[in-house]
Amino acid sequence: MQKGIARETNTTSEREPIENSAWRSLSDTYKIVYAYIMSDLRQYGLTPPQYAVLRAIGKSRSKQLSMSEIGKEMFVTFANITTIVDNLEKRDYVRRLRDSSDRRLVRVKLTSGGSRLFRRIYRSHRKQVAKLMQVLSRNELQNLLDYTVNIRNNVNRIAQPRKES
Repeated sequence: MQKGIARETNTTSEREPIENSAWRSLSDTYKIVYAYIMSDLRQYGLTPPQYAVLRAIGKSRSKQLSMSEIGKEMFVTFANITTIVDNLEKRDYVRRLRDSSDRRLVRVKLTSGGSRLFRRIYRSHRKQVAKLMQVLSRNELQNLLDYTVNIRNNVNRIAQPRKES
């Protein structure tokens, strides 16, 4: 574990509702796990958003995605995607392709070097995640998955614009 990342949290604070304590625990855990997992990227000279782009494209069926598809996958703005793709393109990990039927549509495809790098990082990443999650049983992992899906679904439900009567 990286020095200075882990800290005990009091999940049953008298002053804070349990929902807030659970949220803080979830948030703190995410930050710690994210920092641990993504620290591996430094050896490849990538930032987490750059890896996220490589992963989105590398895991796609067609091995290429439009800029807007990448943005939806990563929940970031088009301007941010443009900067990330620019930097990956400079390093020859991706290239932009104009759609032949619609010149406004730009697709991003991994180069052979980008594909090799993605495969290498992805294998390492999967091993690291498995190592971190081995503390949970299969049933606990399924429960965790169910809980996080329930929270996301609730956010989506709450975030829907209210229909006026």
